[in-house]
Amino acid sequence: MEIRLVRPADRDAWLSLWNRYCADQGVGIPPEISDTIWQRIENSETMTKALVAVYPGGQTLALLNYIVHPHTWSDRLLCFVVDLYVDDSWRRRGIAEAMMAHLADHGRREGWLSLYWNADKSNKGARALYDKIARLSPYLSYFVDL
Repeated sequence: MEIRLVRPADRDAWLSLWNRYCADQGVGIPPEISDTIWQRIENSETMTKALVAVYPGGQTLALLNYIVHPHTWSDRLLCFVVDLYVDDSWRRRGIAEAMMAHLADHGRREGWLSLYWNADKSNKGARALYDKIARLSPYLSYFVDL
């Protein structure tokens, strides 16, 4: 399996995984919003990026979307892992863990301060992995819809 940054040719595979991820999350994302997200990922000037895990035969197995941004408590950048999705038929094979490790290695090379992400409290499978690879933040997330 190869884990790498997406390339323009990955658009259709990324979009297929993205749509399944959104459906799993119970979120209906209009196609024009998905197009905007892809344009951000593809644009080297933005801080929105994506990794894919690709099987040697070319099948795309997983995606990981992330945003790199400044932090007020450091001169180093932070990385927010926004979305991580592994195709249903490829789950529980270490792909998510490998993708997170790949991103962490990349971040170390780039000098980032840390990776962070949110997890649904009820997602026991994901939380089992996250408890293994990271420490749980003592902070709660609050949102104001605008």
